[in-house]
Amino acid sequence: MRYLFLISLSFVSFSLLATSEQYVVRTEVSFCKYKEGKSYDDVIKYSKKYEKFLRANGLKYSRSIFVPVIAGNTEHDYVLWGTWPDGEEMYKEYGAYLNDYKNMGSKNPGICHTNVAFFNTGALHLRIPFEEYDRVQMVEFRACKFTDNSSWSEILQLAADNEEANIKLGRDGFGVHYLRPYRGFDANTPFDMITMTHYYNRNKRAEATKTWPKIRDYRIEHGFGERWKKNVKSCTPWDLYSMEFIYNTNDS
Repeated sequence: MRYLFLISLSFVSFSLLATSEQYVVRTEVSFCKYKEGKSYDDVIKYSKKYEKFLRANGLKYSRSIFVPVIAGNTEHDYVLWGTWPDGEEMYKEYGAYLNDYKNMGSKNPGICHTNVAFFNTGALHLRIPFEEYDRVQMVEFRACKFTDNSSWSEILQLAADNEEANIKLGRDGFGVHYLRPYRGFDANTPFDMITMTHYYNRNKRAEATKTWPKIRDYRIEHGFGERWKKNVKSCTPWDLYSMEFIYNTNDS
């Protein structure tokens, strides 16, 4: 894995024109298969039972479910995605789960064979009103390798500049996160970062396709590609997943 110079775990947008704050949270990802006779709805119902425990104990955690849509052959039926606002809350929740939760594993409708954690950086967000969000949203992933002399600060600066460019061109309705390996990985991990782009509703995903040529031309004109290639050596093709939000106790 390439070393990133000037790493920081907390960033705000570098540009005065960018509307969103860059932030870092901790995210865990579990790759799962349904038990025989179980389904998507069973997973959501089971997950919501844990929400009661979280709220009763003042724990801050959110959970979503992802399902492969156009992702090739996968060894999983679904992905459970959990997020804490920071490392302190992560270990508070883990400690409570391991010591105090009485229904661990009971009647779980799935079997999760891999569990890993990421530093999850919200790199840019072009938000729309919450009432316009789809219940099930489209999310795209790709895995990337850094160059030998990558700079994390330069990658985040480029994301902030990219947000400005989209604002200038009237594009919105999506966000971009950068996921860096944290726990559960080894030296042979074939990527340094996963890029996640999520769209708040189907119309904004369709609109992004229509308006892609003008942002592409803007990036070429302003050297965005060269800046990206200086820091990112390669990325895999995009995989498409669906995402549904299950609960969030950060407001409790």
